[in-house]
Amino acid sequence: MTTTIAPTRASPRLGLLAAGGAAIALIAMSIGLVVAGGSYEPSTPGLPDPGALVGWGLPSLRLLTTLAGSLTVGWLLAAAFLDPQGKAGVVSPTGRHDLMRAVVTAAIWAVLALLQMFFLLAEILGVPLERAMSPEVAATYAWEIPQTRALAVMALLAAVIAVGALFTSTLGMSATWTAVAVSAVALPALAGHGSGLGDHALALTSAITHAAASTVWIGGLIVLIVHGLRRDDGYAEPGALRRAAQRFGAAALICVIALGLSGAANAYTRLDTVDQLITSDYGLITTAKIVLLVILVAIAAVVRTRLLPGLDTEKRRSAFLRIITLETALIMVSFGLGVALALSPYPRVESLLPTYGESLLGYLYPPPPDALGVLLGFQLEPLFLVACLIAAALYIVGVVTLRTRGDAWPISRTIFWLLGISLIIWTTNAGISVYAQVSLGLHMVQHMTMSMMAPMFLVLGGPFTLALRALRPSTTGRWGVREWIVWGLHSPIAKVVTNPFFVFAIFSLSLFTLYFTPLMAWLMGSHIGHISMQMHFIVSGYLFAWIVMGVDPVPKPLPYVARFGLILLMVGIHGFFAVIIMMGSEPLAQDWYGIVRPDWVVDPLADTKYGGQVAWGVSEIPMIFMIIMVALQWSRSDEREAKRRDRQADRDGNAELNAYNERLAALDERSRRPT
Repeated sequence: MTTTIAPTRASPRLGLLAAGGAAIALIAMSIGLVVAGGSYEPSTPGLPDPGALVGWGLPSLRLLTTLAGSLTVGWLLAAAFLDPQGKAGVVSPTGRHDLMRAVVTAAIWAVLALLQMFFLLAEILGVPLERAMSPEVAATYAWEIPQTRALAVMALLAAVIAVGALFTSTLGMSATWTAVAVSAVALPALAGHGSGLGDHALALTSAITHAAASTVWIGGLIVLIVHGLRRDDGYAEPGALRRAAQRFGAAALICVIALGLSGAANAYTRLDTVDQLITSDYGLITTAKIVLLVILVAIAAVVRTRLLPGLDTEKRRSAFLRIITLETALIMVSFGLGVALALSPYPRVESLLPTYGESLLGYLYPPPPDALGVLLGFQLEPLFLVACLIAAALYIVGVVTLRTRGDAWPISRTIFWLLGISLIIWTTNAGISVYAQVSLGLHMVQHMTMSMMAPMFLVLGGPFTLALRALRPSTTGRWGVREWIVWGLHSPIAKVVTNPFFVFAIFSLSLFTLYFTPLMAWLMGSHIGHISMQMHFIVSGYLFAWIVMGVDPVPKPLPYVARFGLILLMVGIHGFFAVIIMMGSEPLAQDWYGIVRPDWVVDPLADTKYGGQVAWGVSEIPMIFMIIMVALQWSRSDEREAKRRDRQADRDGNAELNAYNERLAALDERSRRPT
């Protein structure tokens, strides 16, 4: 028997809980800083010292900024996915109220991020805060330092979110702002690097994953606590809190797994040996975070198995709120310890590489390339490897679901998808990924495989079609995964990115912008820039292959004649690009390749010309394949249309043809009549 829960519009406990949570996090951070050796200490007289205000204010601002970002993510997450939903993709009144709360927290987030930028600038430059906030210093240095630049962009994005959420009323835009907010929270992690540690990619990926997962987890829990205590709007109805908690449970489980894996990876990149977890101060704080995570997992298991099923009763509701309040307090402690670790020295000693070029790469120059090293070598790139493995696993689950249900799915599509996934893993984790950073010719092999070969196999796998067939429509009146996919395929964003002019610009014209300007050297100079460039290759190639020969639905499909024309245009543009490289008299992208140049690259100009030959030759193969596939699809489309007309004729006695003949006969009769 369920008990109807009386709504209440205010709870005096919310203010105390918010202040208590922030205080717990600040206390945990302070203890962690003292233990791990990251607390402020006055500099030796004569050396630059920003002062105690900056020394203690910076970590406090960093923690408060992260909490404000987490609250913003939580309110946006609630509006898009947790709150009761309105009709036709419009947020409910509850969702609209949460969007207004997100406006407030995002504005606070923007101010805190901007203040943190000035405090960090003062610490880096070793000047007092008022000096760092002066226009001449801020204008000169703030945008030149990666860490302060990341905070400036974070403040800008938070302000954009505040303004955007104010005018948002749909689920789709709420989800879009959620994604932007999570990305903004991870920006400080993007500015960090650990090239001297030898695990640059792993350290960066784990830091980004940890920041995003912890933000979603704490933000969702706070939203559940606030709505559970206030019992306002849609959460006054029986079962509303239970349904929201169950929906958040899936996201929380993913966050827990991501936090565990990313935390282990981060500890691996900061510690030399396992025993340092208990023999070093930094390791002791890390161990404390591990213990907290284990306790949090145990609490989440109790909530999921014992409290959620009966959450409609007042007794279970109160117990649920008490437990997740405890869970949130423990996460606050973990937040504080995390900030302390980020600002404290770690035991692992950075190793100095022999040359400046190798220090930029983060590893020693590879030996002269051979077939075995290029094809079968390995260097971990965790972002692409994990993403590709998840994509392959989800696809196989979808195929198994269809087969179990008794529905057919072409084996050729599964082979195409797995082949495309394998090519992406090869280009990002095999030996080619190492050599592509020091040789333009081998970089072009990687580029063409990423942007032309892998995407054409991926689109032939039809991942969206598989998902739409394997997933059941939602029966609860809320958007499920299938409904979100349908919205995405018909959203304004999808219409823009599948527009032929847009695809032409990012797939072909971007080649000239990337390779004939300093942009390539700038992107190659940082890990995140390198990753962004590779993602651009894959996404732009996927969009081109999708609108030309993809089996998934497109918002506005192109006629087959237009598809042939687009392919031929792309062939011409890529050929022209390759000819320019081959006929050039100077090496290409020497702002990067001239610095990270191993001894076996004897002639940079010959290496550049080899890259042009690769761009010419490799691009021809997928283009021919695409032409053949489009011709086959056109032929099959005509056959399907003919069969459809035959079936229609059998059903209605060829009514369409008879009506057409009668019309011709009437016209002929009318033409024979005398004037």
